[in-house]
Amino acid sequence: MDALTVPASKDVSPEALADLLWSTDPKLNAYMFGTMPTLHRLIESEWSSASGLFSFKQAFTTLFSDEIVGLLIGFSDEEYAACFNASMRNQPKALGGQEAAHIEAALHWMDRLFPVPRTGSFYILEFAVSPQAQGLGIAGRLFNAAKDRAIGLGCQQICLDVAADNEAVGFYRHLGFQTEVETRVPVLDDNHEIGLHLHMVCDISDDT
Repeated sequence: MDALTVPASKDVSPEALADLLWSTDPKLNAYMFGTMPTLHRLIESEWSSASGLFSFKQAFTTLFSDEIVGLLIGFSDEEYAACFNASMRNQPKALGGQEAAHIEAALHWMDRLFPVPRTGSFYILEFAVSPQAQGLGIAGRLFNAAKDRAIGLGCQQICLDVAADNEAVGFYRHLGFQTEVETRVPVLDDNHEIGLHLHMVCDISDDT
């Protein structure tokens, strides 16, 4: 497969991105967004913006025959704070009142499930490779692109959150990630089957 990993373009289909991202953690995404069309509209409203959790400015994509087969979205800690605030301002305008309220309520538990990254971290919010393209080195290329950017920003480590039963955990360990925090929120596990999540960290300080 001759695939190309590049900084993301504004022209990528938001619907294709939503399909790809949904597959990374379906139970969590269903809890957060309710339905895939909601995630689609949210991405569509932010992708071409300069700031936001789904802004193309923070993303790398892998393309094969003009089809998106890989996506990584990541931020320095300062970028994440600014993009999070931009998304919070955007959601009421991009979504209906009920959908925006649903996401706001869901976020109440996210700071319990996902630990705050340490200062000086590069945080990978989204990391996805389509099933038909897995095992072809695409995830490694996406990670290396993000790592180069993190080093350029002066970050000391890269971190991400992942469900403990996700097959990607083994791949992250292969890259050098270690589990720093294990988190289970009973209300999410009992009511929504969102179980144990791992906050994993990869030290890149020796590479800077």
